[in-house]
Parts: sequence; structure tokens; C-alpha cells
Amino acid sequence: MEGTSIYRGAGVATGLLIGFIICIILFRFINKDKNLSTKYDERQKTVRGKAYMYGFWGAMIAAILVMILDSAGIMIASRLTTDFFVIFIGTFIQVTYSIWNDGYYGINTNKKRFYIVSLCAGIANLLSVIANIKDGRFIDNGVISDAGINLLCVILFLMIAAELIIKDRMDEKVSAEESED
Repeated sequence: MEGTSIYRGAGVATGLLIGFIICIILFRFINKDKNLSTKYDERQKTVRGKAYMYGFWGAMIAAILVMILDSAGIMIASRLTTDFFVIFIGTFIQVTYSIWNDGYYGINTNKKRFYIVSLCAGIANLLSVIANIKDGRFIDNGVISDAGINLLCVILFLMIAAELIIKDRMDEKVSAEESED
């Protein structure tokens, strides 16, 4: 049993490392200048600072909720999925605040590439969720298995893509109205 935990931990660590490497490649793809870092102006940096603060507090509240459920013996999902839930709540709040306050896209960000990456990530995770449901591995002993992480990714990436598209359409409409005046 102990060996299984070591292998599982090594698998999670390897998956996270591979995910990190993929993110580095994607950042270079998304940025117009192929630079790894995204550039922001001073106003965007201020917005992003607030967004990170709100994301932190959202993650703290999510962690407290997970602790309360855990202490009460209520198990909705695997431990790994509930841990990622905390991360995703913080990330979702940070991203959402940044998007709606014009602090998300960097000066060197290619918006269309960003849409494509968000949609592809959401769809890839959706296919994994569907496969796990089809194989009967999504629910394990009455709780959502580790495959719930993929469901959280689906929600996160598709919501980000939807918010970006809606926000950009609203901004285009405002720009068109201003140019008419």
C-alpha cells in the first residue's frame, strides 16, 4: 500500500511538471513576440495585483469549505480533486477579475491564439471526462474520482474562453459607438 502512494505521488509530480513545461510552450505561442513573459502596463499591473488578492481570499474560503466538509466526514470528491478545487477557485476569481477590469491580456498577447489555447484545453479535458464517465471511472466508491480535476479544468477553461469572448465583444461595441460620435 505504501508503494502505491509513492508511485501515485511520483505520477502526480510528473504530471504537474509536464503541465508546467506545456504552459511554458503555450506562453511562447500566445505572446506575439514569442517571449516567455507577458508584458503589462502600470494600470494592468495594479488590476492584476487586486485580482491576485481576491483570488487568494477565494482560495482561502474554498480551503475552509473543504476543511469543514472533511471535518464533518462529508466526502464529495477524492482528496486530490478537492485540493485542486481550492486552486481552481482562486484561479477562476483571479482570472475573472482581471478580464472584467482589462488586466488580463498583456500588451504582447495574441488574443486569437489565446482563445484557441483556452478552447483546446477545455475540449481536451472534456474528452477525458467523457472517457472516464464512459469507462465508469468518474465516480469511485460514491465520490468523484481524481477525474474530477479534468471536470474542473473544463469549467475553468471554457468559462475563461466565454468571458474573454463576451468582454471583447462588449469592448468592440463600445469602441464602435465611440467612433460614431
